[in-house]
Amino acid sequence: MRFRVFLSLVFSFYLVLSIISAQDIGDERNISPTISIRYDDILSGMSPSSTIGILLNIDEDKYTGFDTTADGNELRLLVGWRWTVLGLGTKDVNGAGDIVGMYSFGAKYRVLDNMFTSMEYVMVDHDTVSDYIRMTIGVDF
Repeated sequence: MRFRVFLSLVFSFYLVLSIISAQDIGDERNISPTISIRYDDILSGMSPSSTIGILLNIDEDKYTGFDTTADGNELRLLVGWRWTVLGLGTKDVNGAGDIVGMYSFGAKYRVLDNMFTSMEYVMVDHDTVSDYIRMTIGVDF
């Protein structure tokens, strides 16, 4: 019981601290939902998929967040600085619960105020899946 109270106090402290120390980035919001279309393996026939995610702007150059595919087979944590994007996540390779690690790095370019495109090199830690290049076109709100 004491551990539960301690855990609740720690969680409440971090919640209050994060609200107090939240940065304001001019007129932009700190948290932005994103919707994007990905084209995996663009060199060997594109396979499109849709994703949804959230980006948290740390300052004008840095951001972090996550995204997931619509079917739930892929989940990534993202870290970015200026035009660089790094991803670390998991992927269900064959749809039968064979979940493996996935790593990506690439470049992200803002086309318009709320529209971006990115090109990433994706590495999947599985024998049957080769590394591939992914192109993404997305919108954030």
